Amino acid sequence: MDKCELLEFLDLNEHIEADDVARVFELTYSAAAMALMRLVRQDLAARHKDPETQLYVYELTPKGKARLDYLLEDEFDDR
Repeated sequence: MDKCELLEFLDLNEHIEADDVARVFELTYSAAAMALMRLVRQDLAARHKDPETQLYVYELTPKGKARLDYLLEDEFDDR
């Protein structure tokens, strides 16, 4: 899983938990949580606690969407 794949997953899905990322990308929970935290630190994703489950959920920020668009455009240009 690279950054573009994770950003795209967040773009296509709402309120993602680290467990979701771990399951879809076949990662350990720790690896998924760390990948998501790197995006949060870069302001590419935001996180907040779900009031019902008390688990962190993640979503793409506007900056993350812009980065994804840039990466996909660059990928398309390379073809």
